[in-house]
Amino acid sequence: MNINVYMEHKNEYKKTVYLIAIISALGGLLFGLDQGFIALSLNTVEKVYAINTSEAEAYTSILALGGVFGTISSGFTNKLIGRRNSLVLAGFIFTSMSLISGLLPSFEILKIARFFLGFAVGIASFSVPLYLAETAPKEIRGKMGTMFQLMITVGIFVIALANYIISEIIKNAELSLTIMFVFLLIFSVLMFVSCLFLPKSPRWLLSRGQTDEARNVLSKIWHTKKAIRREIKEFKITSNKTINEPLYKLICDKFFLKVLFLGVVIQMFQQLVGINFIIYYAPTTLGYAGLTGAFSLLILYFINMVFTFPAIKLTDKWGRKKLLYMGSIVMMVSMLSSALAFYMLNKLLGIESSETIFFRYLLLASFSIYIMAFAVSWGPVAWIICSEIFPFRSKEVGMTITTMVNWTFVGVVSFTSLSVMKLFGNFASPLMFAGFCFLSIIFLKFFVPETKGISLEEIENNLLSGCKLRDIGETKNN
Repeated sequence: MNINVYMEHKNEYKKTVYLIAIISALGGLLFGLDQGFIALSLNTVEKVYAINTSEAEAYTSILALGGVFGTISSGFTNKLIGRRNSLVLAGFIFTSMSLISGLLPSFEILKIARFFLGFAVGIASFSVPLYLAETAPKEIRGKMGTMFQLMITVGIFVIALANYIISEIIKNAELSLTIMFVFLLIFSVLMFVSCLFLPKSPRWLLSRGQTDEARNVLSKIWHTKKAIRREIKEFKITSNKTINEPLYKLICDKFFLKVLFLGVVIQMFQQLVGINFIIYYAPTTLGYAGLTGAFSLLILYFINMVFTFPAIKLTDKWGRKKLLYMGSIVMMVSMLSSALAFYMLNKLLGIESSETIFFRYLLLASFSIYIMAFAVSWGPVAWIICSEIFPFRSKEVGMTITTMVNWTFVGVVSFTSLSVMKLFGNFASPLMFAGFCFLSIIFLKFFVPETKGISLEEIENNLLSGCKLRDIGETKNN
């Protein structure tokens, strides 16, 4: 894009777009809070409810099951009631289920509440990236989209730290667990109330024929009438090409299947590079290396949060594809070095020496560098690209499928990582994830487009005109 055109567009949009991004991304905060809740609260849950290991695993994993069902329903809710109202619905479910949990009901009801918390997480993980992509000016779409992943990492760190402090200060298990759930409730209410003040997605309004209301929303985002007219015109030109196409035909056409392949594989790799191997099992894997305690886990969660901040600027400055390349390379090297550390620590088992200490801290450093790289690349960028690539009329279907794939591979990684380590040795899982990082680099080279600075309508036009996947992000203004 010509620099003068870029500056013209930059001066057209209002600063309220950032407020919209922050409020809507609170869905990501609740996502992170619920995802990270277990890390330092499960011992308290086990004490209060006197549950065994299998019951604890069922309570932990039921969030992911709820997430899958929430994602399935999100395609329908987003199409029928819109993106904003879907976020309001998620906020209501977060609030009511957090309140029920805080009352410490029977264990069966507690599990049902956690299932519906997962259901709300599924709605949020679908709706927030979609809403941000459709609301943001194209020059800062990556920046606004990254807010979702940032809020997830903030939520994970904040809830882990809060639960650790609560459990250390309050020794009564029931009171401690109640306060943990009240902490969730406070943020749930904040999201629910804040989302009531969000505007509806202008593109969703235009798709429903509500042009006047869409124009009112766009007036809150753009300074000039010219910019508002441009947004409406671009959407209508693109939508007119498929307006008479039935949905079943749209999603069976080759152009949709092309981007569906792209979105599915991106979401697969976001998990197969191994992030949840570290996030979920850091206490266990670091324990294998003699590094125990909550402190190591909090360090990793803190790094995950802090290094998402650079992604807010870099997604629109460097571009999506360059960040993904960088992330894959650094993560691959980090996994290889952690595999080496595990292998050497196994050979030095039972021997305390300076060499043992070196490899322990090499492992912690490798995990830390891995988290840094993921936080600034695959963490936010996978969600951003998937929210950008689908044609508008088939966007709900595309986002439903790709988000379900993400949740599915969360389960695959969670259920296989430790088993692989036990079967083949502690070094095996990091080595496996290093291999997936390498495969992701090849995939990036041949299939992934650069989508920074181009409108959603241009991406759709390029797709419909038959461009290769890696070229659908090219703007004609270049």
